[in-house]
Amino acid sequence: MKNKLRFIMPRLAGATIAAGLGALVITALFKLLLGLTLLAGAITLMARAIGRRRQLSGQYGQNAMSDFSRLNAFGNSSAGAAPIQPVSGYATPKGTSIVPIN
Repeated sequence: MKNKLRFIMPRLAGATIAAGLGALVITALFKLLLGLTLLAGAITLMARAIGRRRQLSGQYGQNAMSDFSRLNAFGNSSAGAAPIQPVSGYATPKGTSIVPIN
């Protein structure tokens, strides 16, 4: 019996250590893959939110919908949907000063 234990115990300890190290390596790899997947998901969600915000803010810029500027939400033209146009005689472009005529 004593000889059997001397024969089995080193091999059993070696197999246990090898299995433990293998499990440690596999667990570390799967944790790394899980972390990278979660990070990629978070980056994707942030990029989607930024893109959506950029797309929505682009709709309200100057001349964003020039073809449909005189149409209201239902596609009908109305005075309320038309953009405000300056009266030609009273408008002054930016950068010019008003000089009274004598």
